[in-house]
Amino acid sequence: MLLNYIMINFDSLTLKLFLEENKSYFIGAKIQKIQQPGRNELILFIRNNGVSRKFYINFNPALYHLCFMSEENEKKRNLSVPKSAPMFCMLLRKYILNAKIIKVDVPKYERIFEIYFEYHDELNEKSVLCLAIELMGKYSNVILYNYDTNVIIGCAHNVSSEKSKDRELSGLLPYTYPKKQRKINILKTSFEDFKNNIVSENYADEISQKYYYITKCIVNQIIDNLNNFSILNLYNALRDFISLNAVEPCIKDDFLYYSVKKYNGYTLSGSINEMIDNYFSYHQMNYLIENIRSKVNKVIENNLKKLRALEENQLFQIKKLDKAEEYKTKADVLMANSYFLKTCPQVVTLKDFENNDLLIELEENLSVIDNANKYYKMYKKAKSAYEHANNLIQETRKQILYFDEIKFYTAKTDSIVDLEDIYNEICNNKNNPEKSQEKIDFIDLDGYKIYIGKNKKQNDYILSKLSSAEDLWFHPLNAPGAHVVIKIDKTKEQVPSNVILKAAQLTKEFSLQKDNSKTSVIYTKRKYVKKANNKLAFVTYKNEVEIIV
Repeated sequence: MLLNYIMINFDSLTLKLFLEENKSYFIGAKIQKIQQPGRNELILFIRNNGVSRKFYINFNPALYHLCFMSEENEKKRNLSVPKSAPMFCMLLRKYILNAKIIKVDVPKYERIFEIYFEYHDELNEKSVLCLAIELMGKYSNVILYNYDTNVIIGCAHNVSSEKSKDRELSGLLPYTYPKKQRKINILKTSFEDFKNNIVSENYADEISQKYYYITKCIVNQIIDNLNNFSILNLYNALRDFISLNAVEPCIKDDFLYYSVKKYNGYTLSGSINEMIDNYFSYHQMNYLIENIRSKVNKVIENNLKKLRALEENQLFQIKKLDKAEEYKTKADVLMANSYFLKTCPQVVTLKDFENNDLLIELEENLSVIDNANKYYKMYKKAKSAYEHANNLIQETRKQILYFDEIKFYTAKTDSIVDLEDIYNEICNNKNNPEKSQEKIDFIDLDGYKIYIGKNKKQNDYILSKLSSAEDLWFHPLNAPGAHVVIKIDKTKEQVPSNVILKAAQLTKEFSLQKDNSKTSVIYTKRKYVKKANNKLAFVTYKNEVEIIV
């Protein structure tokens, strides 16, 4: 899935700086624990000099990066370890668990982070293993190989000859580096050569394709921050950037970009690692949210499509049943004229009660009264079918409203937990174990607290646990929106009209009808509100009062 917001990729210059910053911690450290939360994720628990850190490796083609992960950013990544470890995780535990790191390296100009381990086999023979973390877009991978023999022990993702003619990767094959890029070092390039290499004004594309360490983002950031643009100034600024005379890791305030050089609108990070961890955990959280939101919306739209088709069919059936009253009129007219009609022709035209001509088909072998009774029976049958169909369509419309409400909260919430709860509910899965409840926002007005549920789970919490029987519950009429509750002060006789109006205004504000000029809002006592079919925050109510906001 492609991200629907802008972010930049993990580049070779950032990897080089990460190595320089953390090299001393890696050397001599031991691997205490290994976890594989997802298909494209690994966590190495590393300890050195009495300090333990979680080394997080992400080789997802859209989010590839590595860093020492903080507790706060671990939560953003929503990591969960499977009960049964994947095969690659088991292989790493066999070979490098408790192993000592003797070296870390980044091959020149590459996005490959190499960790070398001292390994002793069953016969206590010593060898060196290398964990190569390749961060290269869709080709990202993690490979464990024997450095002495150059033979691969295992890969996170095997690459067959069908997938790549240039480079196969799987156990027992020799490990080779990816094909070298044909680029040049700008620090070894004269200005004349640099100027001659630029043949168009598409500077970012041209420069990033020809020079090591330089990405499109770096070029664009430098151009945006040049006081006077010229090819010479761009050349000097790029050389200054790549020479890394002053490293200032920072993140743009809107989290669109990160940089190792400070610009206006960027906030400094404490270290290269902190910059990587904060930047990518933010985008990873949004990536996960958008993924599950997309999954939820797909289920919602499929259900709404089926329900709207069902509603259309039910409306068609109801129109067919509109003849019920016509049957009754014919029966009544026949009964009224039974004294005058001595025989029953196939068709008779009589005046109805509004003096209009009414054509009535009859059965000749039945009496007038029997024909009337036949029409009464047809009326009762049609009426019963109409009422049944009407009940069905009302239920269908409740289901449509339910999924519209779910859709509203799916769009509003930025909580992975809430989205997972919604997905489990609409797919009839067992809900996740309850998480700690979020803080519910409220407004204090004239001594009354007005609580507002800003997502589906908060609505359910307000309804199920926070509110009492005599509290006032508000909701938009026949539209998705927040559950708003006024906590009743039992020492006061009546809720002031300004408090009720404010609650109604808040109800409109947190609904799909927010931008409407006028919105109908209903309210009733909490004791008259009931959850419907055990669905989260979906309710039925009675004794409501409607007000226009």
